[in-house]
Amino acid sequence: MRIDVHSHQIPASCIIESETTADTYTVHVAGSDGEPLYHARRGVNGHEPEQIYSVARRLKDMAAEGIDMHVISTPPFCFYYDTEPTKALAICRRINDSFAETVANDRGHFVALANLPMQAPEDAATELERAVRELGLSGVEIGTNVDGKNLDDPSLAPFYAKVHELDVPIFIHSVNVLGPERLDKYHLGNLIGNPTEDALAAASLIFGCVLQEFPRLKVYIAHGGGSCPYLRGRWEHGWRVRDDAKVKIQRPPSEFFGQLRFDTLTHFGPALNYLVETVGPERLMLGTDYPFDMSDTDPVRAIASLPHLSDREKDMIFSGNAMELLKII
Repeated sequence: MRIDVHSHQIPASCIIESETTADTYTVHVAGSDGEPLYHARRGVNGHEPEQIYSVARRLKDMAAEGIDMHVISTPPFCFYYDTEPTKALAICRRINDSFAETVANDRGHFVALANLPMQAPEDAATELERAVRELGLSGVEIGTNVDGKNLDDPSLAPFYAKVHELDVPIFIHSVNVLGPERLDKYHLGNLIGNPTEDALAAASLIFGCVLQEFPRLKVYIAHGGGSCPYLRGRWEHGWRVRDDAKVKIQRPPSEFFGQLRFDTLTHFGPALNYLVETVGPERLMLGTDYPFDMSDTDPVRAIASLPHLSDREKDMIFSGNAMELLKII
């Protein structure tokens, strides 16, 4: 079995599609009051319109890529962390309800992660409990920052406490990348901004004491963790020689790094092999970033071609680790 833990969907019930021609389309994600909140155009967002919402098209693409199950989550432009909290909560509830319907209609192919109004952590905690206990969603996706606040911001404690209590995983995806004014050419906001943002999120959880305070948190990070696996030694050295790296944690960062998990989306065989050797096959899961043009459209080959892994270890990456983490029966 092959499970993709990094695939994005906007539920069809949340979309108003218009202005569609052979060359362009616009997708409107409707807010709680019907106001369009997102517009996508072909050639900018890197996917055909139906790929973001059509279950039938998704199943066809999954079959072509050799994927049996998608863990669906919203694309980061649907986080709405800069939206008024009451409005954001209404949008999240609508998305979560629709995700639950998708899963209920086809449990053999889909599980889903909740979308939350993280700018209002108490509301986020309440909606997460509803999404997990009432709707049966399997975890939560959050951004690498919340409208500019790093993930060690003290205001997020109620959210982490609820995740801890519910024992569900957090999928962290880059959003609102740092230094955008220097990354506005050559698609660098994605090519450099996203993996850098992933590393900043991991560092915030580690150095900011979040993983120490909530030791049962189960976190997996998109894009192979971005640059953080390759910075692990630098973090360790910096903690030993710099007092400001020890402000909140008294144990070396490597002890907390071992709590993190990652998807396999590296786009480069040697980089993926390094990731396997650095974190171990037990902490990796297949991830593609479907349906965007930065996705891996041949993920099975990427994992199957890894050297030095047994068939059992490859199966762990293909599905075993995801089944355990997300409690997929």
